[in-house]
Amino acid sequence: MPAALSRSVLLPRPEHGDAERVQLGRAEIVLENRRGSYSLLWSNGRESKRYVLGLTDEGHLSLELCAPRYPLACMPREVMTLVPGARLCGYVTVPLVPTVIWRTRPDSPQRLLELLPLDLEGVWTKDAGHAFRVPVTWMTRFPFAAAEPHCVVPLRLRNASSSVLSPSQLELSVTDSELVEKRGTMVVRPKRITLREPKDDGGVEA
Repeated sequence: MPAALSRSVLLPRPEHGDAERVQLGRAEIVLENRRGSYSLLWSNGRESKRYVLGLTDEGHLSLELCAPRYPLACMPREVMTLVPGARLCGYVTVPLVPTVIWRTRPDSPQRLLELLPLDLEGVWTKDAGHAFRVPVTWMTRFPFAAAEPHCVVPLRLRNASSSVLSPSQLELSVTDSELVEKRGTMVVRPKRITLREPKDDGGVEA
């Protein structure tokens, strides 16, 4: 079983000409101090990005695991079918977002960078506006801790319609205040989704 990932990790600022490295799952973050500015390199083995930071002497950086800031459109990999009145209980996991935070005081966090996982695809929806589309696997048992930062979401589905429904999308939101550590991973309280007639397919968080 992979070791539990820390919710927050201090990102030390290197001396001039040096670099600091932090490993987070499969991703590596390198902070360099070069020629009067800082550069941050993020790589997950498949792609890499470089950011340039201008910082003052008063303050410090940390790398924190945050909930996605927009609603999630979860796309089940399995075909899920519920007869009228049926209920379904299980779990899905959604990615957490490694976020570089700047603080000059403990109570003054400022988000500098969001290192979005590849599984989060930005989309625009009529109802929610900005949202993330993410593929999910439906699990009947609490999942083990994984190498990549994620959050376990217990789900309770109910088919409130008079038709057989196979939802292709489950809509939900997760916030930082909901995240708690359990069994070596992050988890939120169960979320209830009511499925209605096909024109409303996808569910509404109760």
